Amino acid sequence: MIAACDLGSAERRVRIVTILDAAERAGLVPIRIGQLHAAAYLSNVLAPVWQLFPLDGKLLKRRGGPFYPEIQYELDRMVGLGVVSISGVSHVLDDLSGWRLEGSYRLNPRFAGRIVRKIDSFQDEAQSATFIRELFFALAVLSDDELDQAISQDATYMDPRVDVGSVIDFDEWAHDNFSANAAGYFANFTDARRLTTPGEKVHLYVSHLKGRLERAVAGS
Repeated sequence: MIAACDLGSAERRVRIVTILDAAERAGLVPIRIGQLHAAAYLSNVLAPVWQLFPLDGKLLKRRGGPFYPEIQYELDRMVGLGVVSISGVSHVLDDLSGWRLEGSYRLNPRFAGRIVRKIDSFQDEAQSATFIRELFFALAVLSDDELDQAISQDATYMDPRVDVGSVIDFDEWAHDNFSANAAGYFANFTDARRLTTPGEKVHLYVSHLKGRLERAVAGS
């Protein structure tokens, strides 16, 4: 029997591989650590758009944006195993006064192909991978600076009722997922003669983030 912690570790490793593979397909590699964690967050908060459950329905709100310690732990282990390559390595002091590794990541092409094919051979994982690839194709319209700042316009992460240092809960005890709700709402403005696909909803939401970022820059 697989222990719960081992299962969680395996799920996080699969998610990391899926994110890095999607980033590769969208031309967004190597992807910086902050962008990777932001993408992990978006893959959670927008999962309901694809009729999926988030891998993690809560996280600590930080000034510097989303950060998943468990994801980072597994990512560091995968670097050590040679599955993931890191470049531009440095150490930075985060907003919690702790030092962490900084760098940019991509899958090691020596191992990537067969790992991704194995993941795609399982129906549930393949469905999640399709969603995350679509998410990255949507994110590809953002400039590098916009990708860094995208979460600053996200409806759930920037909920003013949740202070920095408090937990954002959108799928554990509470169900205040304004991001997924907004993605569904924007679909009402498309051609009423047909149903909007989940992929289109994801693209609409990312376009909304881009528009808000552009307006923020214009107004500054």
